[in-house]
Amino acid sequence: MAVTKLIDVVGHSSKSADDAVREAISAASRSIRGITRADVISTSCQVADGQIVSWDVTVKIAFPVERSA
Repeated sequence: MAVTKLIDVVGHSSKSADDAVREAISAASRSIRGITRADVISTSCQVADGQIVSWDVTVKIAFPVERSA
């Protein structure tokens, strides 16, 4: 039986929400093997002088729990 672990990570970007998602997945993949799914839970942005200056996204990342030998 396969078991999947879920964690929440927050990505940040000054470019776009899409880029913030990519940053979150890229950062998580540096320490997590086998990421199989990423669900965007929330998106928000910082605004200054009527302009969006940065994006933050909360992403739920799924990956398999590895069995012990």
